[in-house]
Amino acid sequence: MAFKDDSGGFRFSCDDAKLSIGASTWSTRLSQLARMGPMYVMTRMLPNLDYVGRILGKRPREIYIIASTEAEADARRLKAQFPEISIVLNDNVNAKIVLVAPNIIWLGSSDFGESKEIESGIGLHSDLAFSKAVTSLFEPVWLKSREILL
Repeated sequence: MAFKDDSGGFRFSCDDAKLSIGASTWSTRLSQLARMGPMYVMTRMLPNLDYVGRILGKRPREIYIIASTEAEADARRLKAQFPEISIVLNDNVNAKIVLVAPNIIWLGSSDFGESKEIESGIGLHSDLAFSKAVTSLFEPVWLKSREILL
């Protein structure tokens, strides 16, 4: 039975995908961030701000983060360190996804930050899935969130 577009998500095809378990980190996945387009992050928490800072420091602009209100203290510290990034807080965020323009999607089991656990993730290259994920998933949550300002 094939997937279809509905209120639970959208259907897409992808010719380039990678599944990993215990073999990849956010730092590895985003090692080329300086040469990539805008990045959109949804995460519940921001574990290990030094680790997160090393990733974002590769290109501390055109980065949009939605984090849980539980991560407010860390999100404020991150915003102070990188004032050009945009961070919003939302009461209901538990997603762990990173979208990097023009066509990269990383969906994982770990929050955006350092994890000491065995984690799984899937990476995709898809123009259609990236575009739909930004407009159908990320932007609606962003609009219902509270921005952190300096």
